[in-house]
Amino acid sequence: MMSIPNVRVKRQLKGVLGYKTKLNDFLHNGGCKMKFNCILLVSLFIATLSGCEKADDELTLLKEKAESGDVIAQYNLGCAYAEGDGTPVDLVQAVKWFRRAADSGDVDAQYNLAVMYDDGDGVDEDNEEAVKWYTAAAKQGDQFSQYNLAVMYDEGTGVGQDYSKALHWYRQAAEQGDRDAQYSIGLLYETGDVGESDGVEAYAWYTLAAKNGELNAKEKCIQLEEGFTEEQLKSAKSRCSEIMFLYGID
Repeated sequence: MMSIPNVRVKRQLKGVLGYKTKLNDFLHNGGCKMKFNCILLVSLFIATLSGCEKADDELTLLKEKAESGDVIAQYNLGCAYAEGDGTPVDLVQAVKWFRRAADSGDVDAQYNLAVMYDDGDGVDEDNEEAVKWYTAAAKQGDQFSQYNLAVMYDEGTGVGQDYSKALHWYRQAAEQGDRDAQYSIGLLYETGDVGESDGVEAYAWYTLAAKNGELNAKEKCIQLEEGFTEEQLKSAKSRCSEIMFLYGID
């Protein structure tokens, strides 16, 4: 029987679109999370249409707005330094600007700052500080932060290991459709980290994760089915239906 690893991979930085991207891409790109306000968007749009603005000018505009206290510009400037968009990569500056925005309550900046502390990018690695900022963003409903914070509690990194809190934050992310969180909930129930091992509950969460595209979850379901009695399988499928109804999965 193939062994399925109990792997929980944390999410990385949220990105920002390049400043030279056309307006249509700003509005319709689904892969990155670009923040903008009306003034900055108009400036970028004019620059795109006229072709007279260079990357340096655009970065200067962004810096001016960031220095003036514009939280959106602070976040975008942090992304620019983190990704080397219009400027050489400078992770120390990225941390600086993410912190400015994070201190003002920007949820994406809080998440990115947490990741940088978590990984030791642009700042000394500090797992406790990472937990602090993941928590701040998670409490604002950020799915990525909820998942990463759950992993921290699950592994006891930067905070005392606490499977109950891990389960809480996995559930928060799972409720937003996070398949990795759904899979991780299955692991917690299967291994008995949140009480006695519960294959039925684990199967239900693995099924939900599998329906959302988590490949390892499909294998987990197959393995559990092989060890179920007929009654257990019936209970597991019934529990699946309950959870899928709760989360609106067909």
